Amino acid sequence: MRFFIAESFDKTEVNHYFEADIPCRIGNRIRARSGRVYRVEDIGWRIDTFDHTPDVRVLLKREKD
Repeated sequence: MRFFIAESFDKTEVNHYFEADIPCRIGNRIRARSGRVYRVEDIGWRIDTFDHTPDVRVLLKREKD
């Protein structure tokens, strides 16, 4: 899955992403290896037209530690 950072108080990380195999649900918190804490805002997916694999994207909101 690809995790996109949609909102953050640190404006340098907005629209950045990272790849991870983390099971998540909307509203849950995720702690990254760097120690940053994110809340899952939305989950979406689409089918890639070339290789027909699902592309799962997760929108994250950075939270204060």
